[in-house]
Amino acid sequence: MKKLFTLCFLLSPLLNYAQSGGAIGFRYDQSPTVTVNSNVLLSPWAGGLNTPQYSTIRLNDDTRDDLVVFDRTTNKVSTFIAIDNPTGSGTSWKYAPEYETAFPTPLYSWLLLVDYDFDGRKDIFTTSVNGIAVYHNESQAGQVSFKLAVDPLLTIGLSETSQPVYVANTDIPVITDYDDDGDIDIITFDADGNIPAYQQNMSVEKTGKKGGLIFQRTGGSCWGHFHKEFCNDFTFNYQCDGSGRVAANATTAKSSKVDPSRARPLHSGNTLTVVDTDGDGKKDLLFGFVSCENLARLRNDGANSDKANFTSYDSLFPAVNPVLFPAFPAVFFEDVDGDGQKDLIASPNVTANDNYAFDFRASSWFYKNKGTTAKPDFQLAQKDFLQSDMLDLGERAAPALADLDGDGDLDMLVGYDGVGLGSNYRASIWQFENKGTTQNPAFVLVTTDYLGLTKSLTLTHIVPSFFDVDANGSMDLIITGTSTQAIEIRVLINAAAKGVASQYNLAGALRWPTPDLMGALDLLTVVDVDKDGKPDLLIGSNSLGTIRYYRNAGTTASPTFQLQNQTFGGIKPDLAFNNTHSIVVADLNGDQKNELILAESNGKVRVYQFPDPTSQSPLTLIDSLASIGLPGTSLIATVADLDGDQLPDLMLGTQAGGLRYLKNTSKKVVVTGVPEEVTGPWTFPNPTDRYLTVRPPYAGTIEVLSISGQTMLPAQTVAIDTDTTIDLGSLPDGTYLVRLMGANRPALVQKVVVWK
Repeated sequence: MKKLFTLCFLLSPLLNYAQSGGAIGFRYDQSPTVTVNSNVLLSPWAGGLNTPQYSTIRLNDDTRDDLVVFDRTTNKVSTFIAIDNPTGSGTSWKYAPEYETAFPTPLYSWLLLVDYDFDGRKDIFTTSVNGIAVYHNESQAGQVSFKLAVDPLLTIGLSETSQPVYVANTDIPVITDYDDDGDIDIITFDADGNIPAYQQNMSVEKTGKKGGLIFQRTGGSCWGHFHKEFCNDFTFNYQCDGSGRVAANATTAKSSKVDPSRARPLHSGNTLTVVDTDGDGKKDLLFGFVSCENLARLRNDGANSDKANFTSYDSLFPAVNPVLFPAFPAVFFEDVDGDGQKDLIASPNVTANDNYAFDFRASSWFYKNKGTTAKPDFQLAQKDFLQSDMLDLGERAAPALADLDGDGDLDMLVGYDGVGLGSNYRASIWQFENKGTTQNPAFVLVTTDYLGLTKSLTLTHIVPSFFDVDANGSMDLIITGTSTQAIEIRVLINAAAKGVASQYNLAGALRWPTPDLMGALDLLTVVDVDKDGKPDLLIGSNSLGTIRYYRNAGTTASPTFQLQNQTFGGIKPDLAFNNTHSIVVADLNGDQKNELILAESNGKVRVYQFPDPTSQSPLTLIDSLASIGLPGTSLIATVADLDGDQLPDLMLGTQAGGLRYLKNTSKKVVVTGVPEEVTGPWTFPNPTDRYLTVRPPYAGTIEVLSISGQTMLPAQTVAIDTDTTIDLGSLPDGTYLVRLMGANRPALVQKVVVWK
């Protein structure tokens, strides 16, 4: 049975063993399988998506375009490579995190990939503090790299002076060759958010060469001849005289399908996409507004140039199953099914789930193009594009790992912020059984409401964790969450003995007192900091960005948590960013010394020496784990040995509602004088039709148990390295647990199948 590492403090015996240093490291691993509703997920550990923005690009050295997804709520880039659809024809997308670190950081607001110099490699356009930054794609032979080309991108404005191209941080612009002259143009909105601006690329006109970044605003302040203010209240035939003043012959069009009074903007915000929606050769605009739930189509009756003329609009697009989000839709025109025709992908362009209005489990709507790129016919295919291929619980996933069924391998619980809309927003815990082995985990979803939490409790922001509260060798379950009135900490004492299936009773859970100063989004870790045998608390503060240490001055059964240190580890308040720390304490390299992992809400993961709890000195950094890039934001961490190498691996829950699994690649320290833990089988054959041979690694007693922990055969004594035969002929076919227990030795459990 492998060691169990959870969000707890692992006590090391005070032994004078010879030790050697071991470097700490982790790498992303996609090998553990996850099955949900009988479907094996293609990319289970991709980390979830909330508000994705889509661009295709060539990442590897095959002949197919791959996919880059930028999530606005987390400012994270996720990379996927194109593969053959494992269940049919067409293209599927396999998560490939090894390409993510090639993209510049930090990124925020929007990211579009466009080949501006027509060298066959798409370049990066993104927002910057100066305006628009452009990074040239310098990739070769599957090695992806980008180099800053210009920041800010400049244009010649209406005043004939050079100035940065303006794009509001709320907006997503159009970057495409609108006038078909061989270089890319930009369409965005002025600072007031109501007037479109056409930044024409003048490279061909001024140099005779394609691929430059020479922009000039053309079409005056009336490009496209439309104006907007609020939701679905476009003014067409909007004209300007030579000075840019508005003429008097404008007409206003309002939709009867979507009432603009349903929502009013708190601020400006616009998204734009260019698509010739009706195949007439004139490029139309697909438009989303910050307070509109709908996507509007603006029809172009003019030229694809500075002479564009938009004369009417439809408030629902596509006409059948239109794009409708609670607010601020955006769409992206890319071929995402590999049939050679560009499809439409829709998502909300928000930065947070304001008023819990959005379902971030299904916020990526795929409209398959049943027509052609020149004359599209968009038909809704699914509302969880890519999300259905990964673990995505909506928001702020919180993993915990323990052997729940007593079969010797680690199972998984995952909490999350909540689902539902508005006041119905509430959370629960997903339960996954590990049906693999101690070396090769395979998680299968059992239930999305573990212990019936949604029926019994009204909680949001649920975070589960494990700790042996009563020190009897079996893992107890701690659940923190936010009710309508308070922050709750419930402790479910495991009624089962060590090595058998856990027994948790929600109705009989202990209610621990909520520590002073604890906030709704604070992260709690149960840990015996002062080594007095009683559970203490380390709490990552969301409001201050510090770690608070609470010592248990009471008892295990009735704790009293007293604040000892408001800046544990010397971490000072970070009021500007509210950088919450998820805290894990574990021996990461087997040197019998605990390390401290801090997974932060800003996406950074660092490893420190575990400090003296009485010290006020700053933490000593061991490794910043720069090689893993940005796993996500609002990270919640746990560790456990999932591959049987006696080193705890790292599981990270993200704000986007998903999980990232990282294998521990640390250099394992050889500690002399400590017996090696058994990892290989010591019972055989398996399966068996009757007789089972036991060759124990140490002397003790053998028990045969059912999966639920019931004793099936009387216990018998066994000797070390001596074969003992057990007759299982009286047992019906099924799966059983063989448990070996010896004095001062950890219990070993192996799963055995009887099949006659």
